[in-house]
Formats: sequence, C-alpha cells, structure tokens
Amino acid sequence: MLSMKAVPRLTTPRLVLRAPGERDIPAWFARASDVESASLAGDPVADDIGAGARWLALARQQFADGRAIKWSIDQPGVADAIGTITLSFGADDARSAALGFVLGRTHWGQGLGSEAAREVIRYAFETLALAQVTAEAAARNVASLRILAKLGFKHVDSFIDESDGEQCERFVLAAHIGPLVLANQA
Repeated sequence: MLSMKAVPRLTTPRLVLRAPGERDIPAWFARASDVESASLAGDPVADDIGAGARWLALARQQFADGRAIKWSIDQPGVADAIGTITLSFGADDARSAALGFVLGRTHWGQGLGSEAAREVIRYAFETLALAQVTAEAAARNVASLRILAKLGFKHVDSFIDESDGEQCERFVLAAHIGPLVLANQA
C-alpha cells in the first residue's frame, strides 16, 4: 500500500498526467459508454453519466486508502482528458503494482498510450522503487498487447477472465529490466 498526500503530476513531451477531477467526468463517460473501448478495457459499459461521479469517488477513495494512483491524461490543445492510466497496489506485495490504461478512440494509434505508460513505469521504478509492474490485457486487444511488448513487458500466462469469459494475457516488467528498455526508447 502507498501513502502520499496528492497524486503526483507527471509530464512527457506531449502529455500531462494529473489527478482526475469533476471536469473529467464527461470525457470519462464518453470513453466508458463506447462499447468497443469499454470491452477492450474489460470494463462494463456505462449507461448514465452518474457512473462518472462514482468512478471519480472510487479513484479518490483508492488513492486515499493507498490502493491506487489514477491519473487523467491531458494533451495540450485538447479540451478534455484523452484517457486515464492507473497503478494499482495489492495488499500482499508492497513492491509491485498493476498498470492499466485506456484512451478515447480518437486518440488511438498515435503513440500516446505508450508515452503515458512509459512515464508511469519510470515513476514506478525510479520514485516508488517498485520491484515489478504487472499488466493484463484482453487477447484481442492488439494495441495494448503491442504497447506492453514495446515497453519490455514479458508474457507470463494466459487466463480466462471469470467476470466475462474473455481470453486475457498477463505480463510482468521487472525493475532491473524496465529502466534499460525505457532508456533505449528515450
């Protein structure tokens, strides 16, 4: 579990990662109500904007409890957040976190997911001193699988998600490998 006062602000050449707020709810709802986007992310499809307030409250509670850091992803010149990225911490392993990310459809295929994930991984290893970062993706989510491979994640197993029957893949990136891969991409 993690203990900090505020969600850290992270920046890359094209992105700003910041704490989510009320202004992010409409953009979150647009992504969460997009059937393909929600399905690829393994999320239920949101059916009312009130789900956005619950999403934000959960993100804030998980941060306060030290269970997760969720960032909204901003791109300069774009009015709304283009996506979210999260590090989730399990109760059993304080030196590991799970990475999850989702971008709005209009921002797919531009390298923005890779850029945001690269920065969060750098933060996880350099600032939080984690030993590893894990990730899971639906087997049919080719774009996410490509991002994870590009960032140096190694496939560890395949499984069926019990909640929806989806074939999924599990990956891990160890701290002693991650910085080498990230440095070679800089």
